[in-house]
Amino acid sequence: MEISRIKELKFQGYCCSQIIMQMGLEGTGRENDDLIAAMAGLCDGMHRGKVCGTLSSAICLLYLVAGNQAGRLCDELYEWFEDSYGSVECDTILKGNPINKAAICGDLVESTYLKLVEMFEDNNIDFQSEQ
Repeated sequence: MEISRIKELKFQGYCCSQIIMQMGLEGTGRENDDLIAAMAGLCDGMHRGKVCGTLSSAICLLYLVAGNQAGRLCDELYEWFEDSYGSVECDTILKGNPINKAAICGDLVESTYLKLVEMFEDNNIDFQSEQ
């Protein structure tokens, strides 16, 4: 279910950071259109190729959902992401070529979301995934 929903949101024009947050809000039974709109500021490494919007949005989601466990989980997620993708920088992940977004970002968003779900489950954090 997650994969098709991620693709649906991308088709609707959502960027990486918006998709992560929208999926997270849906997983907690919440809605917040203003928050989703604000997440656009994190797209494409804050529109500068800096810290990946997927990672920064995922960290925001951790703090929204995980309460006092968020700091520890943030460290875990950051390390996992950097190990998985070789960097947290959008430009580096895309090898300096925005054309690579099509080949890289879909899987990156999906795997990061699934990692979040796994972390929530492993830490008994209330989250309704349809995995």
